[in-house]
Amino acid sequence: MKWKEPSFGATPMLKALTTANAHRKAKAFDLAAEQKKQKLNYPDWAQTWMRKYKEDWYIAQANGDEAGMRKAQKLAEGLRSKLREMATMPKWAQEQMQKETVRWMIAEASGNIKQKLAAEEAGRAIREKLGLINTSTKVPLEEPVTNEPKDEPTKNVKTPAGKWIPAEFQYNGSSEAEKYFKKQSKKFIKQKWNQEKIHNLWEATKSIEKTYHIQIDPRLLLAIIIQEGTGSFDTSSTNRAADGQHGVETNYAKDLVKAHNLIFGKMLGYIYYGEEFRQVVIKNNNLKGIKGKGDIYQYCNWKTPIVRMNSKRVDYGPYAGHGTWGRDVKSIYDKLSNKESDNYDLYLSSISKSTAQNIASSEGIKLPVITFKALQNAQDSHGSYKIKEWTVTGER
Repeated sequence: MKWKEPSFGATPMLKALTTANAHRKAKAFDLAAEQKKQKLNYPDWAQTWMRKYKEDWYIAQANGDEAGMRKAQKLAEGLRSKLREMATMPKWAQEQMQKETVRWMIAEASGNIKQKLAAEEAGRAIREKLGLINTSTKVPLEEPVTNEPKDEPTKNVKTPAGKWIPAEFQYNGSSEAEKYFKKQSKKFIKQKWNQEKIHNLWEATKSIEKTYHIQIDPRLLLAIIIQEGTGSFDTSSTNRAADGQHGVETNYAKDLVKAHNLIFGKMLGYIYYGEEFRQVVIKNNNLKGIKGKGDIYQYCNWKTPIVRMNSKRVDYGPYAGHGTWGRDVKSIYDKLSNKESDNYDLYLSSISKSTAQNIASSEGIKLPVITFKALQNAQDSHGSYKIKEWTVTGER
Protein backbone atom coordinates (compact mmCIF):
# COMPACT_ATOMS: atom_id res chain seq x y z
CA MET A 1 0.00 0.00 0.00
CA LYS A 2 1.50 3.32 -1.12
CA TRP A 3 1.70 6.30 1.19
CA LYS A 4 -0.71 9.04 0.18
CA GLU A 5 0.27 12.59 1.04
CA PRO A 6 -2.36 14.03 3.42
CA SER A 7 -4.38 16.97 2.11
CA PHE A 8 -4.71 20.16 4.12
CA GLY A 9 -7.07 21.97 1.77
CA ALA A 10 -10.17 23.96 2.64
CA THR A 11 -11.77 21.34 4.88
CA PRO A 12 -15.11 22.13 6.56
CA MET A 13 -13.25 22.61 9.83
CA LEU A 14 -10.77 25.09 8.33
CA LYS A 15 -13.59 26.94 6.60
CA ALA A 16 -15.48 27.23 9.87
CA LEU A 17 -12.37 28.51 11.68
CA THR A 18 -11.65 31.02 8.90
CA THR A 19 -15.22 32.32 8.98
CA ALA A 20 -15.26 32.55 12.78
CA ASN A 21 -11.95 34.44 12.82
CA ALA A 22 -13.13 36.81 10.10
CA HIS A 23 -16.37 37.43 11.98
CA ARG A 24 -14.42 38.21 15.16
CA LYS A 25 -12.11 40.65 13.38
CA ALA A 26 -14.99 42.36 11.59
CA LYS A 27 -16.93 42.72 14.85
CA ALA A 28 -13.88 44.22 16.57
CA PHE A 29 -13.12 46.61 13.71
CA ASP A 30 -13.18 50.26 14.85
CA LEU A 31 -15.91 51.73 12.68
CA ALA A 32 -15.92 54.92 14.73
CA ALA A 33 -12.33 55.64 13.72
CA GLU A 34 -13.13 54.84 10.11
CA GLN A 35 -16.09 57.22 10.11
CA LYS A 36 -13.86 59.97 11.45
CA LYS A 37 -11.26 59.25 8.78
CA GLN A 38 -13.86 59.15 6.03
CA LYS A 39 -15.64 62.24 7.43
CA LEU A 40 -18.85 60.27 7.12
CA ASN A 41 -21.62 59.04 9.42
CA TYR A 42 -22.61 55.36 9.31
CA PRO A 43 -26.20 54.85 10.53
CA ASP A 44 -26.92 51.52 12.27
CA TRP A 45 -28.18 49.79 9.11
CA ALA A 46 -25.03 50.82 7.22
CA GLN A 47 -22.76 49.64 10.05
CA THR A 48 -24.28 46.16 9.78
CA TRP A 49 -23.49 45.98 6.07
CA MET A 50 -20.06 47.54 6.48
CA ARG A 51 -19.11 44.86 9.00
CA LYS A 52 -20.42 42.21 6.61
CA TYR A 53 -18.14 43.54 3.86
CA LYS A 54 -15.23 43.64 6.33
CA GLU A 55 -15.93 40.00 7.20
CA ASP A 56 -16.10 39.04 3.51
CA TRP A 57 -12.76 40.79 2.97
CA TYR A 58 -11.08 38.97 5.86
CA ILE A 59 -12.39 35.61 4.62
CA ALA A 60 -11.12 36.31 1.11
CA GLN A 61 -7.76 37.42 2.50
CA ALA A 62 -7.39 34.23 4.52
CA ASN A 63 -8.12 32.17 1.40
CA GLY A 64 -5.76 34.17 -0.81
CA ASP A 65 -8.77 35.23 -2.90
CA GLU A 66 -7.66 38.58 -4.37
CA ALA A 67 -10.78 38.91 -6.53
CA GLY A 68 -12.95 38.37 -3.45
CA MET A 69 -10.98 40.99 -1.54
CA ARG A 70 -11.44 43.52 -4.35
CA LYS A 71 -15.14 42.75 -4.57
CA ALA A 72 -15.66 43.29 -0.83
CA GLN A 73 -13.65 46.52 -0.97
CA LYS A 74 -15.62 47.77 -3.97
CA LEU A 75 -18.93 47.05 -2.22
CA ALA A 76 -17.77 48.91 0.89
CA GLU A 77 -16.62 51.86 -1.21
CA GLY A 78 -19.92 51.83 -3.06
CA LEU A 79 -21.81 51.97 0.25
CA ARG A 80 -19.72 54.93 1.42
CA SER A 81 -20.41 56.71 -1.88
CA LYS A 82 -24.14 56.06 -1.45
CA LEU A 83 -24.07 57.43 2.11
CA ARG A 84 -22.35 60.61 0.91
CA GLU A 85 -25.01 61.01 -1.75
CA MET A 86 -27.85 60.45 0.72
CA ALA A 87 -26.38 63.01 3.13
CA THR A 88 -27.21 65.74 0.58
CA MET A 89 -30.84 64.62 0.20
CA PRO A 90 -33.94 65.71 2.09
CA LYS A 91 -35.22 63.26 4.72
CA TRP A 92 -37.96 61.72 2.58
CA ALA A 93 -35.46 60.97 -0.20
CA GLN A 94 -32.92 59.57 2.28
CA GLU A 95 -35.52 57.10 3.57
CA GLN A 96 -36.46 55.95 0.08
CA MET A 97 -32.83 55.72 -1.08
CA GLN A 98 -31.91 53.75 2.06
CA LYS A 99 -34.67 51.26 1.24
CA GLU A 100 -33.47 50.83 -2.35
CA THR A 101 -29.81 50.62 -1.31
CA VAL A 102 -30.56 47.80 1.14
CA ARG A 103 -32.69 46.08 -1.50
CA TRP A 104 -29.77 46.29 -3.93
CA MET A 105 -27.29 44.89 -1.39
CA ILE A 106 -29.55 41.99 -0.47
CA ALA A 107 -30.06 41.22 -4.17
CA GLU A 108 -26.31 41.45 -4.82
CA ALA A 109 -25.57 39.06 -1.97
CA SER A 110 -28.11 36.52 -3.22
CA GLY A 111 -27.30 36.94 -6.91
CA ASN A 112 -30.80 38.18 -7.76
CA ILE A 113 -30.05 40.24 -10.87
CA LYS A 114 -33.69 41.17 -11.46
CA GLN A 115 -33.99 42.72 -8.00
CA LYS A 116 -30.66 44.56 -8.42
CA LEU A 117 -31.82 46.16 -11.66
CA ALA A 118 -35.16 47.07 -10.08
CA ALA A 119 -33.39 48.75 -7.15
CA GLU A 120 -31.06 50.63 -9.52
CA GLU A 121 -34.03 51.86 -11.54
CA ALA A 122 -35.84 53.00 -8.37
CA GLY A 123 -32.72 54.87 -7.27
CA ARG A 124 -32.53 56.66 -10.61
CA ALA A 125 -36.19 57.64 -10.26
CA ILE A 126 -35.48 59.21 -6.85
CA ARG A 127 -32.54 61.19 -8.27
CA GLU A 128 -34.60 62.38 -11.22
CA LYS A 129 -37.40 63.47 -8.91
CA LEU A 130 -34.92 65.43 -6.83
CA GLY A 131 -33.48 66.96 -9.98
CA LEU A 132 -36.89 68.10 -11.18
CA ILE A 133 -37.59 69.63 -7.77
CA ASN A 134 -34.24 71.41 -7.66
CA THR A 135 -34.50 72.83 -11.16
CA SER A 136 -38.00 74.16 -10.55
CA THR A 137 -37.27 75.73 -7.14
CA LYS A 138 -36.27 79.39 -7.03
CA VAL A 139 -33.30 80.62 -5.02
CA PRO A 140 -34.45 81.76 -1.54
CA LEU A 141 -34.81 85.52 -1.20
CA GLU A 142 -32.77 85.54 1.97
CA GLU A 143 -29.66 84.28 0.18
CA PRO A 144 -26.88 86.80 0.86
CA VAL A 145 -25.73 88.88 -2.08
CA THR A 146 -21.98 89.13 -2.60
CA ASN A 147 -19.68 90.49 -5.25
CA GLU A 148 -17.63 87.30 -5.31
CA PRO A 149 -17.74 85.29 -8.59
CA LYS A 150 -19.72 82.08 -8.26
CA ASP A 151 -18.59 78.64 -9.44
CA GLU A 152 -22.13 77.44 -10.13
CA PRO A 153 -21.41 76.14 -13.66
CA THR A 154 -18.97 73.54 -12.29
CA LYS A 155 -20.98 72.29 -9.31
CA ASN A 156 -22.34 68.76 -9.42
CA VAL A 157 -25.89 70.05 -9.20
CA LYS A 158 -28.75 67.61 -8.79
CA THR A 159 -30.19 67.66 -12.28
CA PRO A 160 -32.28 64.85 -13.78
CA ALA A 161 -29.05 63.67 -15.41
CA GLY A 162 -27.50 63.04 -12.01
CA LYS A 163 -24.20 63.69 -10.30
CA TRP A 164 -21.76 63.18 -13.16
CA ILE A 165 -23.31 65.57 -15.65
CA PRO A 166 -22.88 68.98 -14.02
CA ALA A 167 -24.37 72.26 -15.16
CA GLU A 168 -23.07 73.24 -18.56
CA PHE A 169 -19.67 74.92 -18.69
CA GLN A 170 -19.60 78.49 -19.94
CA TYR A 171 -16.81 79.25 -22.39
CA ASN A 172 -16.41 82.68 -20.79
CA GLY A 173 -17.27 81.43 -17.30
CA SER A 174 -15.62 82.64 -14.09
CA SER A 175 -14.90 79.34 -12.30
CA GLU A 176 -11.34 78.02 -12.19
CA ALA A 177 -12.25 75.00 -14.29
CA GLU A 178 -13.92 77.09 -16.98
CA LYS A 179 -11.04 79.53 -17.11
CA TYR A 180 -8.60 76.60 -17.32
CA PHE A 181 -10.45 75.11 -20.29
CA LYS A 182 -10.61 78.42 -22.14
CA LYS A 183 -6.90 79.03 -21.58
CA GLN A 184 -6.03 75.56 -22.92
CA SER A 185 -8.42 75.96 -25.87
CA LYS A 186 -6.40 78.96 -27.06
CA LYS A 187 -3.58 76.50 -27.78
CA PHE A 188 -5.67 74.31 -30.12
CA ILE A 189 -3.88 74.23 -33.45
CA LYS A 190 -6.67 73.08 -35.80
CA GLN A 191 -10.21 73.56 -34.48
CA LYS A 192 -11.49 76.44 -32.35
CA TRP A 193 -14.00 76.05 -29.53
CA ASN A 194 -16.98 78.15 -28.45
CA GLN A 195 -20.16 77.92 -26.35
CA GLU A 196 -22.10 76.13 -29.08
CA LYS A 197 -19.62 73.26 -29.15
CA ILE A 198 -19.73 72.98 -25.36
CA HIS A 199 -23.53 72.97 -25.43
CA ASN A 200 -23.64 70.20 -28.06
CA LEU A 201 -21.17 68.15 -26.00
CA TRP A 202 -23.35 68.43 -22.88
CA GLU A 203 -26.52 67.54 -24.81
CA ALA A 204 -24.87 64.45 -26.32
CA THR A 205 -23.86 63.09 -22.91
CA LYS A 206 -27.35 63.75 -21.55
CA SER A 207 -28.86 61.87 -24.50
CA ILE A 208 -26.74 58.80 -23.75
CA GLU A 209 -27.65 58.93 -20.06
CA LYS A 210 -31.34 59.20 -20.91
CA THR A 211 -31.17 56.19 -23.23
CA TYR A 212 -28.82 53.86 -21.33
CA HIS A 213 -28.73 55.28 -17.76
CA ILE A 214 -24.93 55.49 -17.84
CA GLN A 215 -23.36 58.91 -17.46
CA ILE A 216 -20.43 60.14 -19.51
CA ASP A 217 -19.03 63.10 -17.65
CA PRO A 218 -18.63 65.80 -20.33
CA ARG A 219 -15.60 67.12 -18.44
CA LEU A 220 -13.82 63.86 -19.31
CA LEU A 221 -14.46 64.59 -22.99
CA LEU A 222 -13.10 68.11 -22.50
CA ALA A 223 -9.99 66.58 -20.91
CA ILE A 224 -9.52 64.41 -24.01
CA ILE A 225 -9.89 67.49 -26.23
CA ILE A 226 -7.16 69.25 -24.25
CA GLN A 227 -4.91 66.19 -24.31
CA GLU A 228 -5.29 65.78 -28.08
CA GLY A 229 -4.34 69.43 -28.48
CA THR A 230 -5.88 69.98 -31.89
CA GLY A 231 -9.39 71.07 -30.88
CA SER A 232 -10.70 67.79 -32.32
CA PHE A 233 -11.23 64.40 -30.69
CA ASP A 234 -9.02 63.21 -33.55
CA THR A 235 -11.43 60.56 -34.82
CA SER A 236 -10.78 60.83 -38.57
CA SER A 237 -9.58 57.61 -40.18
CA THR A 238 -8.82 59.38 -43.47
CA ASN A 239 -7.08 62.50 -42.21
CA ARG A 240 -4.24 60.74 -40.42
CA ALA A 241 -1.96 62.37 -37.85
CA ALA A 242 1.82 62.50 -38.26
CA ASP A 243 2.24 59.32 -36.19
CA GLY A 244 -0.11 57.43 -38.52
CA GLN A 245 -3.03 57.31 -36.09
CA HIS A 246 -6.47 58.90 -36.46
CA GLY A 247 -6.29 62.64 -36.96
CA VAL A 248 -8.36 65.81 -36.95
CA GLU A 249 -12.04 65.47 -37.89
CA THR A 250 -13.00 68.89 -39.26
CA ASN A 251 -16.75 68.22 -39.07
CA TYR A 252 -17.53 68.78 -35.39
CA ALA A 253 -20.88 66.95 -35.49
CA LYS A 254 -19.20 63.81 -36.87
CA ASP A 255 -16.29 64.22 -34.46
CA LEU A 256 -18.64 64.44 -31.49
CA VAL A 257 -20.68 61.38 -32.50
CA LYS A 258 -17.60 59.25 -33.16
CA ALA A 259 -15.98 60.32 -29.89
CA HIS A 260 -19.09 59.41 -27.89
CA ASN A 261 -19.43 56.09 -29.71
CA LEU A 262 -15.83 55.26 -28.87
CA ILE A 263 -15.86 56.42 -25.24
CA PHE A 264 -19.25 54.87 -24.49
CA GLY A 265 -18.10 51.63 -26.12
CA LYS A 266 -14.98 51.69 -23.98
CA MET A 267 -17.05 52.33 -20.85
CA LEU A 268 -19.35 49.39 -21.59
CA GLY A 269 -16.26 47.24 -22.07
CA TYR A 270 -14.82 48.51 -18.79
CA ILE A 271 -18.06 47.80 -16.91
CA TYR A 272 -18.18 44.25 -18.27
CA TYR A 273 -14.48 43.31 -18.44
CA GLY A 274 -13.08 45.73 -15.87
CA GLU A 275 -12.47 43.23 -13.07
CA GLU A 276 -10.28 41.02 -15.27
CA PHE A 277 -8.49 44.09 -16.66
CA ARG A 278 -7.70 45.41 -13.19
CA GLN A 279 -6.38 42.04 -12.04
CA VAL A 280 -3.82 41.94 -14.87
CA VAL A 281 -2.80 45.59 -14.34
CA ILE A 282 -2.15 44.98 -10.64
CA LYS A 283 -0.30 41.75 -11.39
CA ASN A 284 2.06 43.54 -13.81
CA ASN A 285 2.79 46.73 -11.86
CA ASN A 286 6.44 45.72 -11.93
CA LEU A 287 6.64 46.33 -15.69
CA LYS A 288 7.72 49.70 -17.06
CA GLY A 289 4.67 51.67 -18.21
CA ILE A 290 2.10 49.81 -16.09
CA LYS A 291 1.14 51.54 -12.86
CA GLY A 292 -1.84 51.78 -10.55
CA LYS A 293 -4.86 49.52 -10.22
CA GLY A 294 -6.27 49.64 -13.74
CA ASP A 295 -8.77 52.49 -14.10
CA ILE A 296 -11.09 53.72 -16.85
CA TYR A 297 -8.42 56.10 -18.13
CA GLN A 298 -5.94 53.29 -18.74
CA TYR A 299 -8.68 51.12 -20.21
CA CYS A 300 -9.61 53.87 -22.68
CA ASN A 301 -5.95 54.47 -23.50
CA TRP A 302 -4.84 50.91 -24.23
CA LYS A 303 -5.91 48.24 -26.70
CA THR A 304 -9.01 46.87 -24.96
CA PRO A 305 -12.51 45.74 -26.00
CA ILE A 306 -14.91 48.39 -27.36
CA VAL A 307 -18.62 47.54 -27.46
CA ARG A 308 -19.63 49.25 -30.70
CA MET A 309 -23.29 50.24 -30.59
CA ASN A 310 -23.30 51.54 -34.16
CA SER A 311 -21.75 48.50 -35.87
CA LYS A 312 -23.20 45.96 -33.37
CA ARG A 313 -19.92 44.23 -32.58
CA VAL A 314 -17.01 44.15 -30.14
CA ASP A 315 -13.78 45.70 -31.45
CA TYR A 316 -10.35 45.97 -29.88
CA GLY A 317 -8.28 49.10 -29.99
CA PRO A 318 -6.67 52.02 -28.15
CA TYR A 319 -7.80 55.62 -28.04
CA ALA A 320 -4.14 56.56 -28.36
CA GLY A 321 -0.97 54.57 -28.91
CA HIS A 322 0.91 56.81 -26.48
CA GLY A 323 1.20 54.62 -23.40
CA THR A 324 0.70 57.38 -20.81
CA TRP A 325 -2.13 59.19 -22.65
CA GLY A 326 -4.67 57.92 -20.10
CA ARG A 327 -2.61 59.12 -17.17
CA ASP A 328 -2.41 62.59 -18.74
CA VAL A 329 -6.17 62.67 -19.44
CA LYS A 330 -6.84 61.72 -15.82
CA SER A 331 -4.68 64.61 -14.59
CA ILE A 332 -6.46 67.12 -16.84
CA TYR A 333 -9.89 65.75 -15.83
CA ASP A 334 -8.94 66.34 -12.18
CA LYS A 335 -8.33 70.02 -12.97
CA LEU A 336 -11.71 70.30 -14.68
CA SER A 337 -13.65 68.44 -11.97
CA ASN A 338 -11.95 69.40 -8.70
CA LYS A 339 -10.12 66.06 -8.43
CA GLU A 340 -13.07 63.75 -9.08
CA SER A 341 -11.24 61.28 -11.34
CA ASP A 342 -11.02 58.47 -8.77
CA ASN A 343 -14.66 58.89 -7.77
CA TYR A 344 -15.76 58.77 -11.40
CA ASP A 345 -13.79 55.57 -11.89
CA LEU A 346 -15.50 54.17 -8.79
CA TYR A 347 -18.89 55.14 -10.24
CA LEU A 348 -18.21 53.23 -13.47
CA SER A 349 -16.59 50.21 -11.79
CA SER A 350 -19.52 49.88 -9.37
CA ILE A 351 -22.10 49.59 -12.17
CA SER A 352 -23.37 46.01 -12.36
CA LYS A 353 -21.73 43.84 -15.00
CA SER A 354 -25.21 42.72 -15.99
CA THR A 355 -26.05 46.30 -16.98
CA ALA A 356 -23.48 46.24 -19.79
CA GLN A 357 -24.55 42.73 -20.74
CA ASN A 358 -28.21 43.75 -20.96
CA ILE A 359 -27.40 46.83 -23.07
CA ALA A 360 -25.29 44.79 -25.45
CA SER A 361 -27.91 42.04 -25.65
CA SER A 362 -30.64 44.56 -26.45
CA GLU A 363 -28.58 45.63 -29.47
CA GLY A 364 -27.88 42.06 -30.56
CA ILE A 365 -24.23 42.21 -29.48
CA LYS A 366 -22.63 39.11 -27.99
CA LEU A 367 -19.86 39.81 -25.50
CA PRO A 368 -17.03 37.33 -26.11
CA VAL A 369 -14.60 35.87 -23.60
CA ILE A 370 -11.53 38.10 -23.40
CA THR A 371 -8.00 37.36 -22.26
CA PHE A 372 -5.97 40.27 -20.92
CA LYS A 373 -2.18 40.22 -20.91
CA ALA A 374 0.77 42.58 -20.64
CA LEU A 375 2.45 43.41 -23.96
CA GLN A 376 5.43 45.62 -24.75
CA ASN A 377 3.48 47.69 -27.27
CA ALA A 378 3.37 51.25 -25.89
CA GLN A 379 4.39 54.19 -28.08
CA ASP A 380 5.75 57.58 -27.15
CA SER A 381 3.99 60.83 -28.14
CA HIS A 382 5.57 60.63 -31.60
CA GLY A 383 4.36 57.10 -32.32
CA SER A 384 7.71 55.40 -31.71
CA TYR A 385 8.02 52.00 -30.00
CA LYS A 386 11.61 52.69 -28.93
CA ILE A 387 10.56 53.44 -25.34
CA LYS A 388 9.90 49.69 -24.88
CA GLU A 389 7.13 50.19 -22.35
CA TRP A 390 4.22 47.87 -21.54
CA THR A 391 0.44 48.12 -21.59
CA VAL A 392 -2.35 45.67 -20.75
CA THR A 393 -4.07 44.43 -23.88
CA GLY A 394 -7.30 42.45 -24.21
CA GLU A 395 -8.26 40.21 -27.12
CA ARG A 396 -10.20 37.02 -27.80
